[in-house]
Amino acid sequence: MDYDFFSDLYKDVYGFRPRGIVPTTELLDSLQRELNNQLAEERAIEDKSINACMDHGAPDIDTAMRWLEQANIHPQWV
Repeated sequence: MDYDFFSDLYKDVYGFRPRGIVPTTELLDSLQRELNNQLAEERAIEDKSINACMDHGAPDIDTAMRWLEQANIHPQWV
């Protein structure tokens, strides 16, 4: 098992690198599911924000994204 991959995945999920944890297939699967859940939640929030901008006059997604960026809302998306 590639420890670097495990360490990167763990950091993506929890924000810090693991110490003293032995990677297993089950742990990797669990981390991957959690990361997928986090990404899906972020995407749902992003979609809701974009739709709100569209409801308030943004003519397209690019404009909605620009408005969000200009308002400094959810900078990780832009």
